[in-house]
Amino acid sequence: MLQTVITHLLAVGLEVHEVSGASGFVPGCRIVSGALHVDPSCAPSALLHEAGHCAIVPARFRGFMSDNLSIGMKRMFDELNAMNLDPDHPLERAAIQCSDPEATAWAWAAGLAIGLAPDNIILDEEYNGSGAEIRSMLQTNQYIGINGLAHAGMCKRGIWVAEDIRYPKMEHWLQAA
Repeated sequence: MLQTVITHLLAVGLEVHEVSGASGFVPGCRIVSGALHVDPSCAPSALLHEAGHCAIVPARFRGFMSDNLSIGMKRMFDELNAMNLDPDHPLERAAIQCSDPEATAWAWAAGLAIGLAPDNIILDEEYNGSGAEIRSMLQTNQYIGINGLAHAGMCKRGIWVAEDIRYPKMEHWLQAA
């Protein structure tokens, strides 16, 4: 199952390296300069979520992300502030949607796209024991991270959107802005 996830992540354009002993915020996976270092023992659900963090960050800032993502996020927002962009500029809109709920919604969409069972995409014990609840919200398209992905231009949501292109289908797997 882990190799299936890695194959998908590589196919969508994320950088993934198999590194024995890799470990970061989650056991078995570490983010290093926007790339994923993955130990063979990594849970597929953990890798999907960490990949979500890398995927939703605008490409020009992805390399800022390592270990403690808040440091990379601060650097990203410092650079954005220096650019003095309009708040509705695509780069601003994309950057503001780089939080944990969007990474979770991305991971859910990726897991479904590669055919994983829902309880393998998000484990019950993950998210401080709220995994089943979050999974339920994602299954009914009622999870806040879906809105963030849509506002960032990565997917479409809503009943007026044709089902074949509606979340959990993704228009873009990587945030290019």
